[in-house]
Amino acid sequence: MITSNTNAWRNILSKSKPPLIILLMMLVFIGLAGCSDSTTDTDVGNGDGDDNGGTQQAPDEVWMEGRAFNPGNLEVEVGTTVTWENKSSEVHTVTSGSNRTYDELFDSGNLSPGDTFTYTFDEVGQFDYFCRPHSGMTATVTVIDNG
Repeated sequence: MITSNTNAWRNILSKSKPPLIILLMMLVFIGLAGCSDSTTDTDVGNGDGDDNGGTQQAPDEVWMEGRAFNPGNLEVEVGTTVTWENKSSEVHTVTSGSNRTYDELFDSGNLSPGDTFTYTFDEVGQFDYFCRPHSGMTATVTVIDNG
């Protein structure tokens, strides 16, 4: 009985036209693709190829992703310790100042991928900073009074 069914399929396929064979193969591949148990990451990122590993950014964190600080303007209360983490594949710095001029408040030195730097903001104000190796990579921490 199995032989007759196999022979019947062989007869159908040998007499059919090539588009029918292609259609049958496509249906098989589509069916197999639906059997996959893989999951899809819906976090599409910023398109720079950096992967945040599925972690959530804390409200007092700044990530270096590609050649940008994220967020570009962080608002925190006085006394907050901010942590910068290099999530990119390049070396970066966190250097206080504006117009690429260091104001000597803080400087992380070189941060390799995965490195972190922290600084505690004890005064109200707007604090600009930049990355020494990458012109245009700038951001601001705005410190507000919590009282």
